Amino acid sequence: MTDSYSKYHRISLPAKTCLLSLALLCSGLAAASNDHNRSLVVKNISQVESLGQGRMTYWGFTLYDAKLFASKEPKGGIALNIQYLRKFEANALVEQTLDELKNLGVSDTQRAEWTDPLAKAFKTVQEGDSITAIKKPQGGTQFFYNGQFVSEISGEPFSQAFFGIWLHPKTSAPHLRKVLLGEYCPRVNLEAYCHD
Repeated sequence: MTDSYSKYHRISLPAKTCLLSLALLCSGLAAASNDHNRSLVVKNISQVESLGQGRMTYWGFTLYDAKLFASKEPKGGIALNIQYLRKFEANALVEQTLDELKNLGVSDTQRAEWTDPLAKAFKTVQEGDSITAIKKPQGGTQFFYNGQFVSEISGEPFSQAFFGIWLHPKTSAPHLRKVLLGEYCPRVNLEAYCHD
């Protein structure tokens, strides 16, 4: 511990300046990405407003930041933007999604039907990358990777279950659910998630 501490303090001033510049650059890229994702949501959902946002952590590790959007229109669309804070392989994202759906009571048969569509929806993400899921009013869910359209999974049952990973009362992340939904329950286009 002493050794790593002394190594840190031996970093030269130019190196410290470089590290600070890199941190500022990364925060600037994240801000630009967030602005871009908001524009994407505004383009796809009418009368949209930003609701809650929060950070997902697991055993002290920060995983991602999540932000929820919803239309002010009854039965309007909703969107969830995930800004990743570390690398995740695409197959790990698919497996975790399927595990979360199982925890919410989605049947083995239904999960099997959604496995291939989810594999098409998810890309490997690096720190700073984002995946945005947009539930259209007609029920389909579109997936965007760093603002670029990737795929769409049709059907209200999928949309309901997928967004339930974060918003259902039985979510494995109740604290994140609370900050995402905030004071916006009950609300017509979120009512399925607002009852404990």
